Amino acid sequence: MKFLSIFILFLSITLFINVHSSVSISFSEPGTGYTISDNVLTITGEDTYDLTGEITDKKILVSSSTTLNFNSFSLTNSGTLTPIVISENKSVKINLSGASTLQDSTTNENQGTIYLQKGATLTISGTGMLNINPFKYIAINGTEGTSLIVNDGASISIASTNSNIGGIYLRNGITFNNAILVHNCPNGAYHALDTEGTIKIVKGTYTLKSGDGKGIQAETNLYIGEENGSNSDLNLIIETSDEGIEAKQIYIYSGTIKITAEEDGINAAAAGEECDETVNCSGNCACSLTFAGGDLTLISGEDGIDINGDLTISGGKIVVFAASSSDDQPIDQDGALTITGGNILAAGSPQMGGVRVSSSTQVSKTYTGKISQGVNLTVYDGSANELLSVITPKEANYVFFNFGKEFSVKLNNEEISLSEYSYSNSNNGRPNGPGGYRDDDDDDDDDDDDDDSNVNYLKLSFAFLFIFILI
Repeated sequence: MKFLSIFILFLSITLFINVHSSVSISFSEPGTGYTISDNVLTITGEDTYDLTGEITDKKILVSSSTTLNFNSFSLTNSGTLTPIVISENKSVKINLSGASTLQDSTTNENQGTIYLQKGATLTISGTGMLNINPFKYIAINGTEGTSLIVNDGASISIASTNSNIGGIYLRNGITFNNAILVHNCPNGAYHALDTEGTIKIVKGTYTLKSGDGKGIQAETNLYIGEENGSNSDLNLIIETSDEGIEAKQIYIYSGTIKITAEEDGINAAAAGEECDETVNCSGNCACSLTFAGGDLTLISGEDGIDINGDLTISGGKIVVFAASSSDDQPIDQDGALTITGGNILAAGSPQMGGVRVSSSTQVSKTYTGKISQGVNLTVYDGSANELLSVITPKEANYVFFNFGKEFSVKLNNEEISLSEYSYSNSNNGRPNGPGGYRDDDDDDDDDDDDDDSNVNYLKLSFAFLFIFILI
């Protein structure tokens, strides 16, 4: 019994120490694990540090792997000091409670309101809100090997009316899971989310408005949602003046996704030092889009979905409204388009032959004719059950439909006549016929045939001449 009492006492003391081991930071004098020199507070310890209150014109240099508790904490700088700098190869966690704010100025010494040095990792968690108001370049910026993880219900708001403002740029990778992000930089010139590595957006709510920048750019892979995930677990809205999404390899598994872009809505393109859009998407530069699920609505001023490689669709719902009167297409891929599932309505211009499908296990049909903005376009199955319905967000002159069963289409409750989509393997797996295209290399092939005929004629002539000489 005595031993049990001692054990309980020891456990209670241990728990008390663990719960109360955080250090409250005072910006007026140094404390345990941190020093102050001029206007720079340097954290060297590995305790948990509590920050609260309103602070101005200070810099926090985190030179250890530690945890910072932001409890309604505000740090606003008007001079050259960067609000938060994380030293090389350090792993720092910020826990949010209440509403906290970080703001820099146009004379910020670094290119980020939060700046990560080489190899550093930042994790933002908690149930609070972090407001970042960047006035110079990027809200969260990092050099080589830097990463960001936002999870556990954390909310981040990035807002600025200044020009040339971006959102988050980490070189190694960015992960958002069960978080909220609002990026509102309508005059910005940089991307909302940008990395030379991989971006993962799993669950949560994300609203990105990036001015002249892209909504999301990843030079390697982009993952949206999770396999067999629920569309209600992820809401992603991208409003941008440039491309909505660009990455080398894109995987969309689940979520409700809405993209509005003046250029391409989704672009799978080679990028980075070894790859650019002028090279073939093959080998280390292979580009692709795999759409396995999700509810995608996309409105673009150029191509809707532009893939410099292969496109595979196996589930989910895709509604695309692209340019209606140009060389752009609602779905445009350089490689194969393979469809084995999902519901697809892709509207735009037929000028380049419409959508080019390599193979589909579903029913494909097309409509060519003017469809005005603001009308009801509804797809029904053979039993008159509604499969998909949209109010057209812009006009179109061509629509590609692909569903898992026979269907009909009504435009403002009047059934319209559709063309059966025909497939052909004669053009490297790309189709001819309605919605297809003619291979521009056919003329070259004809020339080759003429050359072969001329060669055969010469051979025959020489044979007759040799027989005549013998006679």
